[in-house]
Amino acid sequence: MYNIPTVLTADELIDKAFKRASKITQEDRNKLKRIKNTSLSRINSISNTLNSTLGKYIKSFPSLEMIPTFYYELIDILVGIDKLKRSLGAIDWCRKTIGKVEKGSVRKIKRMKSMDEILAERRKVYGRVSSLIKQVSSDLLFLNDARWKLRKMPSIDANLKTIVIAGSPNVGKSQLVKQISSGKPKVAVYPFTTQNISIGHLEDRYQKYQIVDTPGLLDREFSERNPIEKQAVLALRHLADVVIFLIDPTETCGYEMKMQLSLLRNIKKIFDNVPMIEVENKADLRKTRSRRQKISALTGEGTDVLVKKVLELMQS
Repeated sequence: MYNIPTVLTADELIDKAFKRASKITQEDRNKLKRIKNTSLSRINSISNTLNSTLGKYIKSFPSLEMIPTFYYELIDILVGIDKLKRSLGAIDWCRKTIGKVEKGSVRKIKRMKSMDEILAERRKVYGRVSSLIKQVSSDLLFLNDARWKLRKMPSIDANLKTIVIAGSPNVGKSQLVKQISSGKPKVAVYPFTTQNISIGHLEDRYQKYQIVDTPGLLDREFSERNPIEKQAVLALRHLADVVIFLIDPTETCGYEMKMQLSLLRNIKKIFDNVPMIEVENKADLRKTRSRRQKISALTGEGTDVLVKKVLELMQS
């Protein structure tokens, strides 16, 4: 979702800035002026390179005060809001401090009348800048790790009505999304295949709807859930216009009906303001006598009826 550039390590940043600066040479017949102007230009180049690069990192991360609540809470689960703020703050401090070092050294070098003094000051600036970058080394590593996680976040269109598919792990949620939408979630026969929220789309005439495939939920308190489960809860809380709660009556998912129904009751209690359709999957293997809608996400049996029911709820 977020187009964040690769965040270089401290050593890579130092190497980038100093290599670029080393290529700069100012010509002047007067040796003192040549050394002075070259030193000033190189220091300016290092400062500009680092200011531009670090500034680009800061701007590329989302403005946490401006993003929707869903994304704010999702980022908190994936990378930690406080950690992200601290690291971005540290990078900004480093960027500004390098600018101050540059200005101070420029004033000094302009007044100097000795080549030795100028070269000594230049070395001092190089050392100070390197030290500042290394001080934020761990923050740079954290931001690059956060970058990978944020780039994988789903792109949610806040203007589209949204169908959220929920249920216990391995009941066939991803298979259903694949069957009725444009989404291509990973489908496999082991629990927690869905590690993140994924998005598909369903079109009816000129209307487009989002279908959200969520990670499997277990019947426990929010504070006890792992990061994967918490993403599913966030989707239910902030995105859902309609929820399809999928149940596996064959229990081949690895969870007894008793546990699945306990989760259903818990979800209905927490999200009582969201229309919910209870659906039993794997009808190609077993059909119970319950009044719930019966489908097979694998063969497509009953999915057209389910889609029709969902669209009626959406349109109403």
